[in-house]
Amino acid sequence: MQQEPQIINEPNRNSCGNEKEEVAQIPRSANPDWTAGRLAALIVLAIVCAVLVWNAYTPIDIFFTDLKYEVLAGDRFDPRSDATVEGNPLRIYHTFYPKGLGVHANSEVFLRFIPDGYSFFTAEIGVDHEAGEESSASVIFTVLSDGTLLYESPIMKSGMPPRQIYVHVKNRKTLTLKVTDAGDGNDSDHADWAMARFLAR
Repeated sequence: MQQEPQIINEPNRNSCGNEKEEVAQIPRSANPDWTAGRLAALIVLAIVCAVLVWNAYTPIDIFFTDLKYEVLAGDRFDPRSDATVEGNPLRIYHTFYPKGLGVHANSEVFLRFIPDGYSFFTAEIGVDHEAGEESSASVIFTVLSDGTLLYESPIMKSGMPPRQIYVHVKNRKTLTLKVTDAGDGNDSDHADWAMARFLAR
């Protein structure tokens, strides 16, 4: 009876008779520009994020203190641009501000011409930190335009966080910013119109 030949799977050997090591083949990308394309997309995304993070302060915003305003009243201290009435950086609660108007109640500043094409006035208002968190400081902020009251704040006291305000001023001519002592005297009434500016949007 004829015996069937046995098939033996021998390992791959090189010309010297040694076994060959099999190396896993990593498939190449079908698109050689995939890495460059991904990098370009990440760069574009980073640029977009940087634009969004610009803290909403666009180049077209006009800061109040960059305009020529008139001081109509200022008890104890005159209003001061981009600093407190004592010359310190503007600070309401835990936030510092690079721009704004520092005043002491009772104060009144007047802008004769609102910039053309601007629709809103905005600011963060509050008692400045230099008054002391335990002080009796209390003030009221008001915004008027062309003799009309547009905004009046509740009583703002020392240690309170800032209040963001938006006031519609489209087609109006003048702007008046007033801070009063809330009827209890003006000791330590250091107040800030932080980041006060006009918005076109």
